[in-house]
Amino acid sequence: RLWAPSARLLAGSLLGSRKMSMSRKKKRSHQKFKGSLRDDMQSCLEILKAVQSKTDAHPFLEPVDWKRFDLPDYPVIIKRPMDLGTIEKRIFDDFYATTDEFAADVRLVWANAQKYNRPISDIYKMSETLSRFFERRFSKMAKTVASKNKRKRRSELREVGRKDRITFADGISKISNEQLSHVVDTVREQCPAALLQDMDSVEIEIDKIDSQTLLDLNEYVAQAIKSKKIPEKKVQPSK
Repeated sequence: RLWAPSARLLAGSLLGSRKMSMSRKKKRSHQKFKGSLRDDMQSCLEILKAVQSKTDAHPFLEPVDWKRFDLPDYPVIIKRPMDLGTIEKRIFDDFYATTDEFAADVRLVWANAQKYNRPISDIYKMSETLSRFFERRFSKMAKTVASKNKRKRRSELREVGRKDRITFADGISKISNEQLSHVVDTVREQCPAALLQDMDSVEIEIDKIDSQTLLDLNEYVAQAIKSKKIPEKKVQPSK
């Protein structure tokens, strides 16, 4: 058996004697949302849009019309139907409490396709391709969110004091030029107001670095100093 998950897919050649015709593509209405999405859900929406834009995603954009395609066993085999359009609606309805709940629904789309279809089918292969693409994007987003949450928690634990700023000033004098460039790039990205730069020099105004960024930089500098390898002095042979 093979599943044609939406009216957009011509599956007649895949199903042998069973003929299915491709319907005209319908314009998908954009979700209207009053207010603003949470930051994590905005990130999830961006990933979902990226998946939806893939050519292989067309069969998964809407619920499976199993009656139209004469697939009576579909609701028997697939107990929890899911599609990308439903996931998009759930995002705008504030249905997901966490990004993991969102990811679970996306993975359910691929799992259903692979459960109902044979591994040799186009639908099965398309779901695998989309799954790999999704996992790469979601993993990258999850790491970013985790990093932001870590910074936020550390910043909330204590306020940055003068001692932290002195530690930073002392630390950057002990790291390599390459590591110092990383520090400068971080300040430029996170706190551009703290960076004074002309054609000949770069100056960091430590007092203008925000607490979260300073804590991150102090951690980086400390690790850089700790892992810094001191080259052994070469002993010149006596003549």
